[in-house]
Amino acid sequence: MPPLVRFMLRHAALGFALGVTFAAIIVATDALHLRSLAMATPMGWLGLAVFCFLTGLTIGSLQIGFAVMLQGNDEQAGHGGGHGARLVPIPVRVDRRRR
Repeated sequence: MPPLVRFMLRHAALGFALGVTFAAIIVATDALHLRSLAMATPMGWLGLAVFCFLTGLTIGSLQIGFAVMLQGNDEQAGHGGGHGARLVPIPVRVDRRRR
């Protein structure tokens, strides 16, 4: 399996597990009365399952995004990658007489 695919799957699984855990804590503590609402309806278990799945999917996506954005730059690591663009300061004349 390519390293990039392995990287994405690992972070997706980690984020999904964190999201499902977060959703389970919300349901277990009856925060926002979600558990009470689910137990009061006949198909409440389906609502809780969808809530847990979508929360896991959202947090998993966030985890992938954070992992990609927080990855080190090749130039910073000394690999010589990048596009070769450098920031160069440009002097700008300022007319002080103008208000």
